[in-house]
Amino acid sequence: MRPIRLAVIFDQQIRAGGGYQQALNAALLTRELPSGICEPIFFTTLEENINTLAIHGIEAKTIHLSLFAKTRAYFRRRITDARLLKFIQKIEQYSPLEKQLIEQKIDIVYFLSPSGWAQNLEKLNYITTVWDLSHRDDPEFPEVRWDRQIEAREKYYWAILPRATAIFVDSELGKKNVVHRYGIDEERVHVMPFQAATATRESPSSDYRSSIDVRAKYKLDVPYVFYPAQFWAHKNHVYLLEGLRVLEERYEIRIGAIFSGGDQGNFAHVQSCVRKMNLEDRVRFVGFVDNDVIPELYRQSVALVMPSYFGPTNLPPLEAFELGVPVLYSDKAGLRDQVGDAALLMDLNDPASLADHLKNLIDDPQLRMRLIEAGTERLKYFDSMDRIGVLRNVVELFYKKRVCWD
Repeated sequence: MRPIRLAVIFDQQIRAGGGYQQALNAALLTRELPSGICEPIFFTTLEENINTLAIHGIEAKTIHLSLFAKTRAYFRRRITDARLLKFIQKIEQYSPLEKQLIEQKIDIVYFLSPSGWAQNLEKLNYITTVWDLSHRDDPEFPEVRWDRQIEAREKYYWAILPRATAIFVDSELGKKNVVHRYGIDEERVHVMPFQAATATRESPSSDYRSSIDVRAKYKLDVPYVFYPAQFWAHKNHVYLLEGLRVLEERYEIRIGAIFSGGDQGNFAHVQSCVRKMNLEDRVRFVGFVDNDVIPELYRQSVALVMPSYFGPTNLPPLEAFELGVPVLYSDKAGLRDQVGDAALLMDLNDPASLADHLKNLIDDPQLRMRLIEAGTERLKYFDSMDRIGVLRNVVELFYKKRVCWD
């Protein structure tokens, strides 16, 4: 049998932040599969991704679906009666998405990120990805509660997961949650840990002298902590601001903050909190920044501070480990497991926890070095995981089954 033709679907916008970076890492991994068993064919649903992917050596095709095609697909996937579906297939054999893939002789589809497109596949098998089930863990936040988002996510997962050939998750807790909450067989759920973004993994070593002076660039006259995150409510930017206030009031230490990332509905609220706390002179919002600036935002900071509620894992701690920067992270299940003993854990119910950690980090250079060394060791642990082996096993198992039909 010829090698499996694997459609690799990249449908993340570059401004999706960590989601984009993780999808890119997964796409690059597929190129390491043995050519004798698999030929990856790359597709994107966004024309804007073509040039960005080409920079990383990925030649992608664009999937074009008109509004009429999307409408047909929507009503088609709502058909549950097999006889009615067979009648529809006599008129239009495949759904618009599946037709484009079958014309490319695709055998199986790999969705690099959570994607509703899998609902449109009737003939083709697929591999899907679950990054988090935070709508179950923390249903209070507007981004998973408003506009019936919880109901939409549940409907999506129940439709997608049972039919998947394989499901990739970020951690053992992620696997446990998928198995427990959706009744999926453990053998179909595979742990594929996150990796730092390519910009940080390929960045020069820590002794590299950059021409960028971050504090001068952003007109800061105090040291700063860094937090790269979209402005969602669950990212908990307000906690970081409260911690800076406590640090000054309790210890008379003035620290600033640099936030990078786009607005997802909570930016105005964070800005208003900055004003109310009189922190305008030392908080900077820098939006999306170039890949050559991101490593320096990390390196020249006091620490990465990430008080996010959502997990179980995130990319920024790995990027900080890669660049030799201490990490302050949420003391929550999954998140604490990601960093082990390589981070200072914050009590999200008490901003003084953040203030105390920052004071200790500033006062004790040995603590800083211990965290940096522990971060390096933690990266070795993740690097030792056989990501390509996990992906290869999934593809090889499907390859053996695929010979059974024409």
